[in-house]
Amino acid sequence: MTTAAAPDDSVAQVARHVLRHGPLPRGAVARALGLSPGSLTRLGAPLLAGGVLVETPPVTDPVTRRPTRPLDIVLDRHRFVGVGVDAGGARAVLTDLRATVLRRARRPLAGTGPEQVADAVAGLVAELGTDGGPSVGADGAPSVGTDGGPSGVGVALGGVVDPAGRVLQADALGWRTPVDLAALVAARTGGDVVVGDELACLTAAEHWFGVGREHPAFALLTLGTEVGHGLVVGDRQVHLPDPTLVGHLPLEPGGPRCPQGHRGCAAALVTVPALLAAAHVAYGRPTSWRELLVDAVDGVVRARRVVDDAAAHLGRVVGLLTATTGVTQVVVDGEGADLAVVGYESLQAAVDEHRRRGAAGIEFTVRDHDPGTPARGAAGAAVRAFAADRWLGGGH
Repeated sequence: MTTAAAPDDSVAQVARHVLRHGPLPRGAVARALGLSPGSLTRLGAPLLAGGVLVETPPVTDPVTRRPTRPLDIVLDRHRFVGVGVDAGGARAVLTDLRATVLRRARRPLAGTGPEQVADAVAGLVAELGTDGGPSVGADGAPSVGTDGGPSGVGVALGGVVDPAGRVLQADALGWRTPVDLAALVAARTGGDVVVGDELACLTAAEHWFGVGREHPAFALLTLGTEVGHGLVVGDRQVHLPDPTLVGHLPLEPGGPRCPQGHRGCAAALVTVPALLAAAHVAYGRPTSWRELLVDAVDGVVRARRVVDDAAAHLGRVVGLLTATTGVTQVVVDGEGADLAVVGYESLQAAVDEHRRRGAAGIEFTVRDHDPGTPARGAAGAAVRAFAADRWLGGGH
């Protein structure tokens, strides 16, 4: 797959803006970037000639009321594979340049060692390839970034990953010493590989292709077996060395203990296992996540109490995060994200209780749970890395 020469910073700004926000009327691009119409024409010319941008059918500019041909990115020129890995296996997606999922695949791990994980990832890259199938090199390995192969590969896993992409720790896989997973995968696929923790990858995708398209600052919270946190401020993603530390914020001194022994922290009060443990006590028997939520919606008192208590604790977490970062947009994702929907009134009341009067309200976006979300996040991170390193210039 051919790649255009890297443009200068001004041209890169145009391409990057259209990638994230397009299709856009030319005037909207110029206004957003502070360019004159003539400058935009000059900067856009090499992108149009190089097949990076394309003109779409005419529309009326909503500001000038004049006809214009919006600019959009050429989506079918590049494909990306994102892979989410945990102890249960690996899920992968094939996406376009806007991280729109085109195909999916899944396979178990032969083992949780670094070599076995890298084998599984490489196998998924070969399986998905592109719409027409993978490109295979002379050694039988899938070829990345050449005609027929993906332009980038992203891998997301739960753990601590440094800015260089080395996995420092991955408890679910039993990794306690640094692993250069990117190098292991690249050796098997022959191309560019980005490795990140799940939260960083999810935040990257949300930043460029989700809430971040409209809001330059937001917090991401994931609810599942842990509580995770991502952050974008000033239209730049904040690197968090350990995005699960938010799960151990102390909320209730006399509360239950989390798996790490902390009493009354967020992980002990708002995760799915925490709610199911509380529901077990309330019901006097084990219950499922779905049963708990359905009962709460139906007004069953014991379920309602469990959900509302947890939602209020979640509201305190949100209050702390928004007060210390200044963000007013919060995205909730993960297996337990429906807590923010079913318990919304208690959540919002707790947030309001911890904000001063007159402060801007907090807006929530709750994502439907999709087991493939980490894989899409990994693909989004790969798109962003490709955009920064190849033909769209820098910027994070």
